Amino acid sequence: MAAIDQSVGARFNSFGLVIPEALSCNSSAHWSSYRLAVESSVEEGSFPKEPYDESVSVFQSWASLGRGPTDELRSFGKQLQEAQSSHSAASSDSASSCLFGLVTALEVIARRNVGHVRQQMLALAEELLYFGSTDVLSSSPWPARRSDILLNLLHPEQKGLEDDWKTFSPEAVRPSPLPFVWPLSAVKIPAEMEPPRFRLWLTDQHSIMSGEIAYLFTRHLQNFRVRVDRQSVSLYCRFHSVCFSDGRVAALLRHPRIYQIRPGAGFLDGLEEVEKVGRDIDRLAREFHHLFRTSLRTVDAFMCSIPIYWCKLYQHFRKPILGVMDQPIFLFVQPHLRTLWLRDFRELAQDPKNVFVCDTAFLQLQVLWQTGLKLPVARYLAIQTARWQWRASEESMSRILVVQQQLHRPFFLPLLKEFSALNAVTRKLQVVGFEEVPAWKSGRKDRYKRLAEHRAAVVFPYDVHFIKLLELYSMGVPLYLPADFFMWAFSWTVSDPAVMEPAIAQNASETWPHPPPFCATKGLRHIDPARCHYWASYSDIARLPHMAYFASFPDLLLQLHSASSEDLLLRSKAMRAFQAETTSQVLAFWQHAVLRLLSRRTQAKESRRNRPQSACVVP
Repeated sequence: MAAIDQSVGARFNSFGLVIPEALSCNSSAHWSSYRLAVESSVEEGSFPKEPYDESVSVFQSWASLGRGPTDELRSFGKQLQEAQSSHSAASSDSASSCLFGLVTALEVIARRNVGHVRQQMLALAEELLYFGSTDVLSSSPWPARRSDILLNLLHPEQKGLEDDWKTFSPEAVRPSPLPFVWPLSAVKIPAEMEPPRFRLWLTDQHSIMSGEIAYLFTRHLQNFRVRVDRQSVSLYCRFHSVCFSDGRVAALLRHPRIYQIRPGAGFLDGLEEVEKVGRDIDRLAREFHHLFRTSLRTVDAFMCSIPIYWCKLYQHFRKPILGVMDQPIFLFVQPHLRTLWLRDFRELAQDPKNVFVCDTAFLQLQVLWQTGLKLPVARYLAIQTARWQWRASEESMSRILVVQQQLHRPFFLPLLKEFSALNAVTRKLQVVGFEEVPAWKSGRKDRYKRLAEHRAAVVFPYDVHFIKLLELYSMGVPLYLPADFFMWAFSWTVSDPAVMEPAIAQNASETWPHPPPFCATKGLRHIDPARCHYWASYSDIARLPHMAYFASFPDLLLQLHSASSEDLLLRSKAMRAFQAETTSQVLAFWQHAVLRLLSRRTQAKESRRNRPQSACVVP
């Protein structure tokens, strides 16, 4: 993986590319003068202590305008819009604004102060970077670093010590060698003349995992005749072909907002309703059993996934449970219920008739820390998209797909477009977002096939288990990711201590060799760069082979420009080979898992067969 080089020279001068005005602020004499002073202090090795007086002057000038962080972010957005429209003149607000120059000034002032002033300056700088949504400092000529800002904001200096300033200088993330599938049995399951039938029932609030399992089990488990009762109430169930067919399931799991499919609906949409289901889960479990106890007598196992707490829905059936985990165990569990659920989860996971599985090594370690139990791991394959293969035509070999969460990173795509347009060497690259792919925007059946026709994809992950990344990987689309992806990827529930409950974790602290397995503050307001960097090595973003990483937007564009069609083809083939290898391992894992889930039924049959027959009396 590429090293993370934060020096001004490496980020700017050595690439020789024109930097967009929104980042450089070249057209303003005021900001150009300040930037020269900053660059001089960098060359002298005195940054971020200097240039102090100039930084104070910059801050005072900005404060006198009466603008706040929201105004500054709005001005930054206007600058990007104006840059993309050759007919619009720059507004006075955007012309006087320089977001990254201001952040740099705030870091210098913070470095030279202590206590409340330092914390105030750091908090304002982080607010301007807006949870990382504007953090493209590595692509600008400004040397401020969000990682240093956060490190000192979250770990204040010892009282009165001005020199207690922490600098974050990470090496490249080193992928953990933990297996993608564990354990792997060397014993092959003999094929039977008549494959045993296996009936699985699933219900969930998010269908990412259930969609994968339903597809994989019905199409790829050759040793079994599988029937899956698909009863998901997920917002996305139609995309995974697992939507509920029995209206009683939807009625039981309450409010239409949970399962109603609407434009713009998100993962956490209807959160209050999901939490109400969790609150009433014991009563709902009784009602569920009353409604379905007759029709589900022949079900061999029940599946739960997101949230795993919904496993409790099946508690009165005394049937095997398949728990496929993608999120922490306390997701959507109200705090006052968590201690009891921790006990119940441990009992379920240790019950020999059940199978509980994590989809990543990172989640496996989280669950180990929370529960003291080391669960199996089976990689999420994105198997439904693996049927399409990367085939970039001559016409589409200049098109670069950018994958981002618009709400989290609204500025990355327009900035990349501006970089590309300003520089002749990269101008032939056509940077497009998801919504600019007609098949994707209209939801056509061939949308993934069309995604696989791009030269490459640039992915800005907002989660360590980023499904779009895994889908593109499964198709062999050459992938490019930021080397400091950990500064963005830990912005979801897996990083939030609010759903980890350190106070009741079952981990034996004497034997735990890691920091706690989350790296954000409560509510995901801030992240701890050092801790996120540590845990990044256990994420698939670092562990999947044959992906490329970039240190900045200029670095990315030059990599994309210089990569030959042959280079990209070799990478794509290597990705597909890894996909095939791990698919084989995952299928072998699930064959044995299903055999275990069926063992209770098999044992019951054996018991009936070996039962002594009553004597026949002949009169």
